[in-house]
Amino acid sequence: MIINDYLDRYRSARKQDKGWILDEIVVMTGWSRDHVRRLLGQVARGRKPLLGEADQPRRREGKYSDEARAALEQVWDWSGRQSGKYLAAAMPVLLDALERHGSLTDGEDGYSRGVREELLSVSPASIDRYLQCARTCDFATRNVSTRRSHAPSAEFLDFAGGENENEPGFFMADTVAHTGSALSEGSVFTLNATCLHTGWVFTRSLADNAPDLVADTLQWSLDEITGIPFWVNAVELSNACERVHEAVASWAQALDIHYSPVQKDHRRDRLPEASKHQHLVHEYGFVNRYDTEEARWALNHLWRAVNDRLNFFTPIRKPVVWVKDSNGHRKRIYDDPATPLHRLSAAGIMSPVQEAELITYRNSLNPAKLAADIRRWQNELSEITELAG
Repeated sequence: MIINDYLDRYRSARKQDKGWILDEIVVMTGWSRDHVRRLLGQVARGRKPLLGEADQPRRREGKYSDEARAALEQVWDWSGRQSGKYLAAAMPVLLDALERHGSLTDGEDGYSRGVREELLSVSPASIDRYLQCARTCDFATRNVSTRRSHAPSAEFLDFAGGENENEPGFFMADTVAHTGSALSEGSVFTLNATCLHTGWVFTRSLADNAPDLVADTLQWSLDEITGIPFWVNAVELSNACERVHEAVASWAQALDIHYSPVQKDHRRDRLPEASKHQHLVHEYGFVNRYDTEEARWALNHLWRAVNDRLNFFTPIRKPVVWVKDSNGHRKRIYDDPATPLHRLSAAGIMSPVQEAELITYRNSLNPAKLAADIRRWQNELSEITELAG
C-alpha cells in the first residue's frame, strides 16, 4: 500500500516536508489530507495493521480529469510557472492565446472543449495542489514569473500619490551589475524600469554604467512607452554613480519629468540578499558575470521575451489598504490579480484605437513560443558563462 511506502519518509521529514508528502499522496490517491494524516499516524503508532491491497480505502474519483491535469501542468510551464492565485487569473487569456496559435488544439494530445472548461473552473488552491509534485521536482530550475523592484522612496510615493494615485507613468528604475562572483569593473549592466501603478516593465542591458548610456536607454524606454501609450511623469533611479544621476537629471529636466535619485552599491548586486531588489534580473538572467557584447546581445533578446510575457500574460496584485486583524496586528489588503495590460486599460487613458493596437499585439504573442525563446536565450547565456569560465 502507498501508505507503507511513504511511512519512513514521513516519520523522518521536517514539518514543511511532511506537508509536501501529504500533498503528493493526496494527488496520487484522491484521498483527503486528513485521511492520509490519520492513516500515517495510525500505522506509525501501531494502532492499525499495515493495509493490504484488499483493505485499501476506495479511491475517490478526482474532480478533474487526467487530461485536464496534464494540460494544467503544460499551461503552467508555458505561463512561467506561476502560482495558483495568478495562474487562475491568467487562465482565460493564456488559453485563448495558446489555442489561437495552435499550441493547444481541440482533439489533439488530450485537449478538448471539456478540458478547457475544467481549466477555467479550477480554483487557485486546486492548481497549487495538483502542481505540487511538478513544482517540487523543478524547484531548483523554475523560472519565477513574479517580480519586484526596489522599494520606492517616501518622496517618490508622495509625488505619485494623491491625485496621481492610479495614474500610469511613475517608473521605478534600477540598474543591476552582472559582476558574478568578481568585483572587477567592466561588466554588463541591466536597467529595469517598472511602472508603480500598472506594473508595466521595461528591461534592457547596457555595455556598462556610463552616464550617457543610461540616459540614452531611458530615452529608448520613453520611445517605447510612447507607443503604449502613456506619458512618463516621474522616474526614480537607483544607481551608484553620481555622474549617472546628473546625466539622468538633465535628461528628465529637459522633458519636464520629475526625477528622484537613489544611491546604491552595485557591489552588492551579486549577493543573495540583493536579489529581493533585483528579482526579475536575477531570476531570468541568473547571477553570473557577463562582460562581452555577445552576452549583452543575448540578454536583450531574453528581455524582449520576458517583458512580453510579464506585461501581457502575468497578473500582479497591488496593495490597497492597511487594516487590523482580530489580534490588532496590521494586515495589508491586496486587490485581485490583473495583468499590466488590464491595469493600463482600466486606467482609462487610452483611446479605443490605441487599446485595440495593444490587444492586437498581445494576440500576436504565443505564450508557448515566449517560454521556448526564454529558455533558448537562457541556455545561450549559460554556454557563454561556461566558455568564459
